[in-house]
Amino acid sequence: MQEKGKQNRLDGLSAAVKKSHNFILENRSKLILSGVIDVGSFNETEVVVYTSLGELRLKGKELQMNKVNVESGDMEITGRIEAAAYSDNIGRVPNNFITKLFK
Repeated sequence: MQEKGKQNRLDGLSAAVKKSHNFILENRSKLILSGVIDVGSFNETEVVVYTSLGELRLKGKELQMNKVNVESGDMEITGRIEAAAYSDNIGRVPNNFITKLFK
């Protein structure tokens, strides 16, 4: 199960490499992303997305995913965005509860 999720993300990466990745933050309350390959996890305080440039981890309050277009890789997140950090984990499968369950 874990390998399938990783492979899907890697398949998406080959198409996403051709796409640019944009990060537009408006007043720390609205974030517009492009080049999104997959969503690793999402709740009101933390969002993990995989982009064409790596893993993006957002932290904040009252975070909501308003618009998601899987085909184009566009996403809009609103709420109080307090932190954003990138890492190079493009093909990494998130280490969440479901992943641990099937190990």
